[in-house]
Amino acid sequence: MSTPKWWDEYEIKARYIPTFLSVVPLVHFLILFLGEAFWKELIGNISWMLVVANLGLSLLVMLAFVQIQCGFAKHWVEESVFGKGGERFPTTDMLLLNGGLISFERKEQLRSKITDQFRSTFLSTEEENDKPDNARLQAREAVGQVRNAVGKGTMTFHYNIRYGFFRNLIGGVIWSIIGSIGSSIIYGLSNNWKTMSLFIIFFLIHIAMLLLKKSILEKFAFIYADTLFNEYLIKNKGDK
Repeated sequence: MSTPKWWDEYEIKARYIPTFLSVVPLVHFLILFLGEAFWKELIGNISWMLVVANLGLSLLVMLAFVQIQCGFAKHWVEESVFGKGGERFPTTDMLLLNGGLISFERKEQLRSKITDQFRSTFLSTEEENDKPDNARLQAREAVGQVRNAVGKGTMTFHYNIRYGFFRNLIGGVIWSIIGSIGSSIIYGLSNNWKTMSLFIIFFLIHIAMLLLKKSILEKFAFIYADTLFNEYLIKNKGDK
């Protein structure tokens, strides 16, 4: 069975590209640190078979970086903003009567549609106050059903990619900061101020993203959640 095209698109745009952008400064630093002579000697002493094997190893290393960075982004970056398991993610808050983000009337509309279509149950305002954890679990379960119903949607999938891109890019600050600082020092020692300045700028951009991670993720998560529910309501507009 072939891999769906949309899955490949998410993997490339939301996982591989952010990892590549984050790792480039680190790889550049290692090349500078080990020196040109090291790499020339390495290339000169290996056969074509070893070159192929080395490329395969590079691919495996890159895949490992992707898994580490995305896992770090999911469990450190995202959970620091939205709680464990994304319990405070906008999609959940939008279905809770005690949550904010959207009007009470729209919450009722969404809850009514979801209840009719999936036989889901939601707690009242008083019950949410008494059982907040259970209320959030119910909302998260309902969100999963809505996602399945909407699928890619018209714009939902694209906003999901944007959210995943920035979440995983922020998750790669470790590689980018180490690589940028190291490269800046080496270029500074050789008085190459222009190149050093570029890596300093790259470092500052990633530091800014890390410091502003809450605002960045909340913005893109809200856009995704709002689009998901909009497309769900449009898709089920004629349902009674």
